[in-house]
Amino acid sequence: MSGSKLTVGRLAGFALEALGIIASILVAFAIENWDEDQKNIEKEEIYLISLHSDLIKDQNQLTRRIKDYEKKLSTTVDLMYVLSAADFVDQKDVVDKIEDRLAYIFPYVPSNNTYQALESSGDIKYIRNSKLKILLYELDKSFLTNQQKADVFINYTNSPLWAGYLVDHVDYQANTTDLTPEQLKHDLYNRVKRYNKLLESYYYDMQGALLKIHEVQFALEEELKANEIEVLNQIEELQIDDEKETQKEEEELEDLLDEL
Repeated sequence: MSGSKLTVGRLAGFALEALGIIASILVAFAIENWDEDQKNIEKEEIYLISLHSDLIKDQNQLTRRIKDYEKKLSTTVDLMYVLSAADFVDQKDVVDKIEDRLAYIFPYVPSNNTYQALESSGDIKYIRNSKLKILLYELDKSFLTNQQKADVFINYTNSPLWAGYLVDHVDYQANTTDLTPEQLKHDLYNRVKRYNKLLESYYYDMQGALLKIHEVQFALEEELKANEIEVLNQIEELQIDDEKETQKEEEELEDLLDEL
């Protein structure tokens, strides 16, 4: 009888020991999973901040590009009006308009590096908000479409039909051309009209991209707020960088105009 009690006691001890081992293993797994979850949350926070940085840059740069191309569009409309006039065409006025607004191009290049890195590495999985991921994907496709329209426009401005034609016929120092009034009203008018149409397509697509940036930015800032992530200092730094970029472009423009 005592032997039976001893066996039962041993079995109970073994059972308790086994339960203790299982419990310690489960706790270890729970701690490991918690630690992994924390690392994933930290990664997501870093990515969200970096995505926000890109969006602020894109918003500032794209807004500046839109204003610049809006002036170019207005110039092409004025130039077509001048070239279609029935009376005398002022060549100096024509050359001035081309030199001041249409002789240089700064294409819009999105700061979309974070999203592309997330997609290529597979780390997009760390972004838990499915709606935000869809919006980021849509914005990336919008940037791609905009780049395609930019390529068509810039290829035209660098082609013999535009840049080559101006080099052959325009004297920027004398502000004159060697074209006859008929050539100005026909050949140059057609080229300006083509310039206008390609630029218009690019310009309106940039506006669409800007609207998508605003949509993504709103969703991203809601996510940052929900996760109590602070980005104010970063925004100020980005605005300073944007001012430096503007100054750099102005210097590049001055160099281009000097070469002309």
